[in-house]
Amino acid sequence: MKLFRAGMQHNEQPRRRTHSNRRTTEQVATSTGQRLFSRNATLVGSVSLKERNADASLHSDMQSSSRTHVHHLTAYRRSLMKVLVFVVSGACALVWILYNFTVYVDVAATDTVSIDDKRYKNAINDYFAGHPIERLRFALNTEGLSEYLSQTVPEVVGVEMGGSSGFASTHFDIIFRQPLASWKIAQTQYYVDQDGVSFTVNYFERPTVQVIDNSGVPQSAGATIASSRFLRFVGRTVSIARASNMIIKEAIIPANTTHQIEVIVKGHAYPIKLSLDRPVGEQIEDMQNAIRYFAKHRITPKYVDIRVSGVAFYR
Repeated sequence: MKLFRAGMQHNEQPRRRTHSNRRTTEQVATSTGQRLFSRNATLVGSVSLKERNADASLHSDMQSSSRTHVHHLTAYRRSLMKVLVFVVSGACALVWILYNFTVYVDVAATDTVSIDDKRYKNAINDYFAGHPIERLRFALNTEGLSEYLSQTVPEVVGVEMGGSSGFASTHFDIIFRQPLASWKIAQTQYYVDQDGVSFTVNYFERPTVQVIDNSGVPQSAGATIASSRFLRFVGRTVSIARASNMIIKEAIIPANTTHQIEVIVKGHAYPIKLSLDRPVGEQIEDMQNAIRYFAKHRITPKYVDIRVSGVAFYR
């Protein structure tokens, strides 16, 4: 009996009580664990959710602030580039306008002749004074300028803009009338071009044909004093006569007529009457035959009239 009692003293608690104590210990541990991981509880050695959210919010705000700053810088850079492009474009446009603006005028003749350039510079500047917008080369009305010069300085038939001759300077090529005949009216010397327009300033060689106007019709420089038909007739008469070794030095317009002229051949003092209504070639042939006849018979007529085909009248 003692033996069994000694064994029982080694573990005095009954088995059911031990089992009950073990269950109590497990419940305490479980309860403690539940308290450790309960809602809104802070774990030791860890960060709470609020703190994590606060950190995330701060990091997001920092990223947002950085992106906003970059966006503002980009927008400012774009605005600055727009202003810079506008300023540069405006400066280039201003320089281009000034480059195409005519302040100074440079003139020259289309033919290699020496001219009084001051005379034509003043005329062009006078035109620009009445048409200031046309100082811009791209706005220049060349036809209007040519017409103005033809009226102001009649020896000019036209003008061509030659482009820039320097900063704010424009070059103009002046086209001058070439005289077909010189025309003397009341002791005043005029020149006539192929269009029948008269002028007083000639930069070319003096024409060999001297036209003397005895018609009594008052004329002035710049006016059409001869029809193109008359001038073509004079020109063909001069050229065909020259081909026949006859040099015409004068052409006279008689009084009260517009359909005939009198020509004087070099070496012969008498005038020869020609008609504008007959072919030039036939009259030159008749004129040559008449001159030979008078030279052969040593006759010096007062005049010779070959206006009728095949017949020469003289006195």
